[in-house]
Amino acid sequence: MRSGGATGHGYTFDTAYTMTGGRLGYRTNGNEVFLDDITLTVEALGTTLDVVGNTLTLNSPSVVGSLDVGAIRYSGNSLNHGRSTDASTGALLPSYGGLSLDYDLSSRTDLTAGGRSGEGLRIDHETTIHSASFLYRDDAHTLALRDMSGRYQISDLRLDVDHDWKGRPALALTLGTLEGDLHIGAIEMGANGKSVGQVNVSFLFKDQVFNGRTYTNAVYLQGGGHPDAGPQGLRMAAEWSLSLADLSYTEDGNRVIFSGLQSWGQGDITVNVTRDETRNGTRFYDGLRIGFDGVKAGYRINGLKVGDENAPLQGGTELLLALGFYPAYEFEMDGHITLAPGGATGEGLTVNSDIQLHNGKAAVIAAPYDEGSGDIPQKGLWLTEVEYDGHVREMTLDVTDEGLILGTGESWSTMDIGNVRVGDKSSGGSFGRLVLQKFEKGSTMTIVPGGAGDVCAGGVGSSASACAASGGIWQQRGDEGITIRLKQLLAPADGSGRKNAIAWETNRSSDGSGNAVNGTGTQLVLNDIYTSDGGDFDGDGRDDNTFGIRTDLSVDVYQTKVVKKTDGADSLGVTGNRGDEKIMDSSVAQGYRYVANPTPDEILDRPLGFAVKAESRFKELSINRVDLVHPVGGPQTAIYGIKMQNFDIKANLTATPIP
Repeated sequence: MRSGGATGHGYTFDTAYTMTGGRLGYRTNGNEVFLDDITLTVEALGTTLDVVGNTLTLNSPSVVGSLDVGAIRYSGNSLNHGRSTDASTGALLPSYGGLSLDYDLSSRTDLTAGGRSGEGLRIDHETTIHSASFLYRDDAHTLALRDMSGRYQISDLRLDVDHDWKGRPALALTLGTLEGDLHIGAIEMGANGKSVGQVNVSFLFKDQVFNGRTYTNAVYLQGGGHPDAGPQGLRMAAEWSLSLADLSYTEDGNRVIFSGLQSWGQGDITVNVTRDETRNGTRFYDGLRIGFDGVKAGYRINGLKVGDENAPLQGGTELLLALGFYPAYEFEMDGHITLAPGGATGEGLTVNSDIQLHNGKAAVIAAPYDEGSGDIPQKGLWLTEVEYDGHVREMTLDVTDEGLILGTGESWSTMDIGNVRVGDKSSGGSFGRLVLQKFEKGSTMTIVPGGAGDVCAGGVGSSASACAASGGIWQQRGDEGITIRLKQLLAPADGSGRKNAIAWETNRSSDGSGNAVNGTGTQLVLNDIYTSDGGDFDGDGRDDNTFGIRTDLSVDVYQTKVVKKTDGADSLGVTGNRGDEKIMDSSVAQGYRYVANPTPDEILDRPLGFAVKAESRFKELSINRVDLVHPVGGPQTAIYGIKMQNFDIKANLTATPIP
């Protein structure tokens, strides 16, 4: 330490240190999650501390360091405090896995007296990440985020002792704005460290009006988590306003942007470390429990852009519906997600959750909410008045030689959709009510680096020549990309109400306010849907169910052939004839032109698209019965049993803007 800071006064610090054998944890009611065997190295040279006016300024032009965590461990034994092994058995405590981080950054922090109202503290901070890498280790396997860089800036963060919006005393952190960006040069997984591609995120948190109400960014920290978990824990009354975020994904040099992501919400988040028990009538599980209490939230995406930020908005997010991703969703939420240590084998994660959603509005297909002139009512196909009750037991997450695997022990849910609307989410015409029940045992999802590889688009063939002979286009989509393999094992009804079923209800009666009353109309019910292998091959007296419905989704960003459908000018005034190809050309006004017979060089300028190659197949899918339900006569079975066998359905879709 020496005198003289950045302004000639103050102090300058040169710091270098190493910590080994560290432990850091969070403990509630005798249960704990902790980082074990921590090694930390830091070198910060030329750090200055100055008083500038009424502000204390800490400037760190260079901070280089590394962090290694041997294991993230869990204990449900109150005797284990400060131990890596169980005091009762001597066994090593179970682990979520380990992690490591390397970084080179610079930062500046300004501290000023004064809270949001009266006394308190104001913090303004900015950090530039020059380089960083992050690795998560599961046994001998690694999930790596490499070649990271970015920045973030916090403006007007206030620290007060105050009350939240319900009048509860709390430590209040209220934010002016938070903006920044993050670049991840490669996401690697699997035995060979193969890259999925690059990811870029930019974000801005600031106050904004959503649905006629202003949301801000604040967290009010309070003691006590879930009231039944014990007296210790953490409750965060949180409100957020993500004004704008763009998420882009680049693979093999091609880029797709999920543009105009916005999110908002308010509610209580509780944090406890719990163990497997029932207390005061509430079921708890081993692990770190994150609870949701009265959370009202939503998000929406404006659309996709393929190529760069100046590309036109387009649809395509509906291609991800198979993964449960909606282009827009508003909901109220209660429930919990509990993260336990250990995967299917060895280290990893185990998830148990119970989630309830109320008053949901989810878009299946949605037009942009902003076409360049400000917010407009978002049109689309909507699932509204949604009530959802979902449960997951023993879902494991592991990093393996193949990639990232999520395996579900058992899951069941009911989604009651009050109206399926077209157009406006509140007043659009309704197809009626839809009730979806799901019950799965042993389902898995595997995320594998690498997309579709070589594809014959528009034809059939395993080689370029065979593809061309069938009228198709041979596409070599590169080494990067993502393939998601789903195996859904639909279980037969178990007699407790858990089953796979679809019910469609129409012609419902209305109440005094004109709202449809559920259960008063006519229903078509596909009752007790399940998969099987088509026979009892292991001799246990029941049909085997190991194959299920298997779906492979390969996601790439790639060029595709787009042809004009009609003669004349399109909606942007570009003329061409039916059958002409769309060729991108930055030298013309709209950035493209139509060509009757493109040359090999022009073919290289075909438009980029968000490409999904999909294949679904099953051995046997059964519907136990099809019922017709009348509000007066009750259910009548129309069809006793349907069996579909040996289906194999393939699709190759590419979403591109069409003027």
